[in-house]
Amino acid sequence: MATQTQPAPGSHHPLVQSLHDVVARWPLTAFAVVTLVISWPFGLLPPGPSLAALVVAAVLDGRAGVRSLLATTTIWRVGVRWYVVALLGPVVAVAAAVGLLVAFGGEIQPGSSLFDLPELGRLFALQVFGVFAGPWEELGWRGYALPRLLRRTSPLLASLGLGVFWALWHVPMFASGDVPWVDGLLVVVISILFTAVFLRTRGSVLIAFLMHAAINASAGVAIELFAGGDRTRMYWALIVVASAIAAVVVGLRARWWTQRPADPDHGPHAEQPPPYELDTSHVPAEDVPVAGPAGAIDR
Repeated sequence: MATQTQPAPGSHHPLVQSLHDVVARWPLTAFAVVTLVISWPFGLLPPGPSLAALVVAAVLDGRAGVRSLLATTTIWRVGVRWYVVALLGPVVAVAAAVGLLVAFGGEIQPGSSLFDLPELGRLFALQVFGVFAGPWEELGWRGYALPRLLRRTSPLLASLGLGVFWALWHVPMFASGDVPWVDGLLVVVISILFTAVFLRTRGSVLIAFLMHAAINASAGVAIELFAGGDRTRMYWALIVVASAIAAVVVGLRARWWTQRPADPDHGPHAEQPPPYELDTSHVPAEDVPVAGPAGAIDR
């Protein structure tokens, strides 16, 4: 879709304007490139996607763009149940994956326990307060990239597309051997679950942040229960459980999940209207859906 490029905020210098024009034309590509440039030279810099989102937002809309992007982290009035889903849902899912692996012959190491609450709390605190932990990616993935992908394609394809790039971003970690390559598939699957929760909470990056922390902490405890081949098989068990949950989530509203923004029967008057209203105030006007999957109005 053709868009009208606005002048770069705060400056009309030809180089600044040229950079602004390029980023405005390809905002997602710019985000992807800047994310890799920031993240990969350091092995893998967890805040890289968020820093990239802030850089691109600053180029596009100056301080106002940065402020509005950061505002997504303050969407907290979403209902207690979504805090429960974000914080306890991953623990229950990971426990189910452990049970599945044990049922198929996995052996928990002696002296280990899935219900090691002090260790779970310690890992969760490290995720929340350690700026070099996974949850600090979320301003980039869900705050910046996902709303723009939803402008262009269906919620399912937006989730899978973001998930594939999210997995690609982890390549240095896979290549170093710190995490098995199969984790890339897990990342793609849980991207669907992040989209479902993110949109149900009106685009709250805060909830996505807490969910990411809970996933990393609970999975961290669970993976340490096993050794050798069972540790890799634990990732497969997580994939099976996450895929089953994603299949149910998508299956319950399959038609909605596969609708593109341009579908004439989608929006406020559709037979199955979006079950949420995404806050798109931080997205440039040309990127805001018109009665699209985000349930926003034309601005």
